[in-house]
Amino acid sequence: MFGLPSTVEVHQPLTKKAFYSRLSLAAPVKDEFVGGIEALCVVAAIKEAACGIPAADGIDEISVLRVDLKTDAVPERALAAITQAVPRKLLLVCCHEGRARLAVMRHGLQVGARWMPEEQLHIALSGSSLTEVWEGLCAQVLFDDALVEDVDARLMREKRIQELEAQAAQLKRKYAKEVQPSKRNAAFKAYKQTKAELSLLKGE
Repeated sequence: MFGLPSTVEVHQPLTKKAFYSRLSLAAPVKDEFVGGIEALCVVAAIKEAACGIPAADGIDEISVLRVDLKTDAVPERALAAITQAVPRKLLLVCCHEGRARLAVMRHGLQVGARWMPEEQLHIALSGSSLTEVWEGLCAQVLFDDALVEDVDARLMREKRIQELEAQAAQLKRKYAKEVQPSKRNAAFKAYKQTKAELSLLKGE
């Protein structure tokens, strides 16, 4: 399933109500469980005994959880609650009407940018240890690749790029509307500085 080795595949359905009933959840999060999630099933257990990749740095198993959704709206608060309740690393595969989208907890819940047909989803196990495999899985969610190096640094760079893009758009609107020359010039200078930093981060 999902391109994973057959040796790591399992089939462990989780009763949705039993799962969320034992958690202390705010009403909106519980509503997401009830209204957004159809079913939960652990479909893979990635561990040394199953795939030959050794544990490292406290990671001895990574579970892959299939989350069948009732709509294509990803219930992010419910998914975050699930990851916090499971005492191991967890890759989430959200599925709806034959399409799939990955999610993982990494500095908050991170949801992949796009849906894809389930049959085209290929989860790669990259690395020589389960720590590196986890880094690669996170990279697949965050960057649509399986590079295991510098995942946190890349994530921080992406977040900074998003911040700067929003800031640049705001400054552009500001100097376009400003009529006082000194304020207009200051806004334009700040805009150019922001664009310069953006270009540097994007490697342009």
